[in-house]
Amino acid sequence: MIKVEDLGKNNQLDISAFAGITGNFKIVIQGNNNVLKIGAATTLKNGIIEMRNHNSNIEIGEACVLSGEFRFRADNSYLFIGSETTMQSVKITLHEAGVISIGEDCMFSGDIRMDVSDMHSILDIATMKRINPPEDIKIGDHVWVGQGVYILKGVTIASHSIIGAKALVTKDIPAHSIAVGIPAKVIKTGVTWDRQRLPFDDSLSFND
Repeated sequence: MIKVEDLGKNNQLDISAFAGITGNFKIVIQGNNNVLKIGAATTLKNGIIEMRNHNSNIEIGEACVLSGEFRFRADNSYLFIGSETTMQSVKITLHEAGVISIGEDCMFSGDIRMDVSDMHSILDIATMKRINPPEDIKIGDHVWVGQGVYILKGVTIASHSIIGAKALVTKDIPAHSIAVGIPAKVIKTGVTWDRQRLPFDDSLSFND
């Protein structure tokens, strides 16, 4: 059973009776007219979902295992996490209105961060108008994100891709690619990955 501290009004909670919490995880909703959906067999571990906003949605699919911070700060914000996705320690924040969409069967390691906002304004000095609007983030199905990765606003990471540890993802990553570095660059294409540690065939070179 997942308990929610609902301090707002007209919030819709659609949480499967077969979802659960292990360790220290809290869900706090302080705004109004929000939707929180959590699918069956999903486990939340050591972290928080905090919605300090209004008219926003969080939808988490089935059989996920999620650990980390999921904090909403802006109205009209959306977070979608597909079924069977796992996260060891991820910090997802929406400081401005936007969408973060994560596909099915993704695997996130620890100390990973993403936000649709830069959180502060960059101004054109001639006009004093802001020039850094928020931008959505989209991550496809079956994406593996390594330890310490930062995913910046406006990025799309296509399905079956791998992001190496400590990478800074500033641009789109195509499907079936390995990207590493600061900023992240594609170093190999035509790949996918498996959660199992399969037998290694040393007749195949990494550079083939």
